[in-house]
Amino acid sequence: MTSTERLLTAADFREPDRVPIELQIGASARELPELERIVEFIDIQADNFIGIGCVDWGFFGLGSEYSEEVIEDIPGQYRRIRRIYRTREAGDFFAITRHAYPRLDAPDFRWERRFIDTIDEMARLAEAPRTSRQFDADAYNRGVEQIGERGVAMTSVMHPLGTLVRQANMVEVYGWLMLEPEIMHRFLESTNTQARDTVLAMGRAGIEPWFGTWALEMLIPPWMGRRLFDEWVFPYDKMVNDAIHIIGGRHRSHCHGESMGFLVRMAEMRLDATEPLEPPPFGDVDLAEAKRLVGDHMMLSGNIPSQDFVTCTPEQVRQWVKDAIAAAAPGGGFSLRTTGGHAGIDPYLDRDTLAHIIDNVEAYIEAGLEYGEYPIRL
Repeated sequence: MTSTERLLTAADFREPDRVPIELQIGASARELPELERIVEFIDIQADNFIGIGCVDWGFFGLGSEYSEEVIEDIPGQYRRIRRIYRTREAGDFFAITRHAYPRLDAPDFRWERRFIDTIDEMARLAEAPRTSRQFDADAYNRGVEQIGERGVAMTSVMHPLGTLVRQANMVEVYGWLMLEPEIMHRFLESTNTQARDTVLAMGRAGIEPWFGTWALEMLIPPWMGRRLFDEWVFPYDKMVNDAIHIIGGRHRSHCHGESMGFLVRMAEMRLDATEPLEPPPFGDVDLAEAKRLVGDHMMLSGNIPSQDFVTCTPEQVRQWVKDAIAAAAPGGGFSLRTTGGHAGIDPYLDRDTLAHIIDNVEAYIEAGLEYGEYPIRL
């Protein structure tokens, strides 16, 4: 089977030739000679959902112009940057971030101010007029053609609440759900309606993609409980998911953390797949129980705790892979995936630590190939 066929067969809850093995690393890591075998596996054998552009969702669904300026720079210590989104419908929104030397471009930095810091800014977002977003069908089709048989194309769909809790003042935003419900429901109604209408327009243009969101991990414990989830997440997500299914698409959600108690609810709101299904202590997922509960409704991916690749042994990795395959692979609907981004491979790590992680990533690959052949016999 090709990688595309393998992933789609598993996603249809059928057994492919082997368990799909997901693995991606950063562009800078690909240049390291010690990663040659891993890069070769990714390029030739790995089975990945690969992101491609299609819709410009703007700033919370509003057309915007983005700019940034350095407002303070102390060489060797830190740099502060003001980031500005200018919208016609709702005015300007700005944030300030602080970045430490020497890795000014690192994805981890300190927010000094987020884009939505006050309830007045929140109200501007909620009251802004919205229309269906434009999309580029040709760009999407070119992306699919470029991927070919090396994976499954996936494009993003706006998740307004998941984006908001990252882009707003996190001390305030969860409180606004309780203290300013009219504003918050107005925001979610208008933005999710916009997402739904955009998805339906894509379907009329003949686009039936996999969609991806990176949101729900901020909408479960410790951030939100079941009652809040049912009010603020379920109805809006289901509205968009229903539209995705109307056009023949599917939705895969990224969700770290304690998702075990929400898997059934996610399936009920018509999610088609979820990852990375973190086991304790990083999350609370019992993979065998997850398979029993939702394994015929949602494709399950992950459960290999690569956060531990810095300290564990290759033998432990092999056992984790073997256990995950035994728990979730029979009948299809499962792919192996590490629970940490890029499997912990960071080219800036010291050589000994990086070499240890590489050994464990290679063990992950080898065990997946060894134990993942169908029919599963473990």
